[in-house]
Amino acid sequence: MHSRTISPWLLWRISQGAVLLSLVPVSEVWAEEPPKLIKEMVTKALTLDDPKTVKAIVLIAKKTVPDSAGEIDAMVADYNTKVEAREAEKKRKELRQVADSSMFQNWTGSVELGGAKMTGNTRQSAIYGAVALERNGINWTHTIKARTDFQSTYGVTSAERFTASYQPHYKFDERLYLYGLALYERDMFLGYRTRITGGSGIGYKVFDQPNLSLAVEGGPAYRHTIFIDTSRPDGRRIRDTAAMRGSFTTKWIVSPLLTVSEDSSIFFESKDITASSTTALETKLIGNLSTKLSFSVYYEKDVSASKQPIDTTSRITFSYALGKKKK
Repeated sequence: MHSRTISPWLLWRISQGAVLLSLVPVSEVWAEEPPKLIKEMVTKALTLDDPKTVKAIVLIAKKTVPDSAGEIDAMVADYNTKVEAREAEKKRKELRQVADSSMFQNWTGSVELGGAKMTGNTRQSAIYGAVALERNGINWTHTIKARTDFQSTYGVTSAERFTASYQPHYKFDERLYLYGLALYERDMFLGYRTRITGGSGIGYKVFDQPNLSLAVEGGPAYRHTIFIDTSRPDGRRIRDTAAMRGSFTTKWIVSPLLTVSEDSSIFFESKDITASSTTALETKLIGNLSTKLSFSVYYEKDVSASKQPIDTTSRITFSYALGKKKK
């Protein structure tokens, strides 16, 4: 609920009541006339739908006419009952809408795009793109993500990374869920042509507030990796292995214009450890359009001697929100 200022009318009515009470003993005032002014004041406060204002006005009203505290509490209780009923009906309508929608409806997400081109003494071009989609149903949530990084320097590819994933969630309750994972990765400069991962596990939402969310996940996985190996005739090395996966994602809406997020995961294999982490700062520009500043770290323990185990990428991109109302 949004905070609202108290209207001049309400302030005038409060001051009117204060003047009246200062001139005549309280018992005499209410002995001659029911507390109509106080009722109007509380009723008006309740219509504002602002908990802080309601609490302040109710406190003043009770102190002013303590003998009517029970009646005031009854007014507030009746109002709360109506609000709860209204919210419950709204929730039922939303659930009916989700239940009646097709698989291709009710998707939200974002599209990111960024790039750079340099000429003259340095000839370099780079492009970055990403898409993230989510469908939140009654019992299931479906998440699809894809991301690509490409960079060319003097006509020679100097960065080539692509990932795509699908992750369904089955909700046990508001916080606990079962997840599945299908993940495809390609990173020629970290040393592998193809990596396919399948897995499942348990996730838990530690925080699930409108402005702050934090979820952790863990479970087994199976990975099929084709490494680049120039020492072999076919130039590749294949490894199939079981792994354990852990991850956490968090999102903090600092203000309507600023959001901070973190998305990290790690895989433990018998002979390898891989990890990735992306921290992002998103600033809203206009409507659904935002700018995003992000920093990503990629770690691959099992790399050849000519490769570094850690890659980092810094990006500035434009992001457009999908399936959301413009504000």
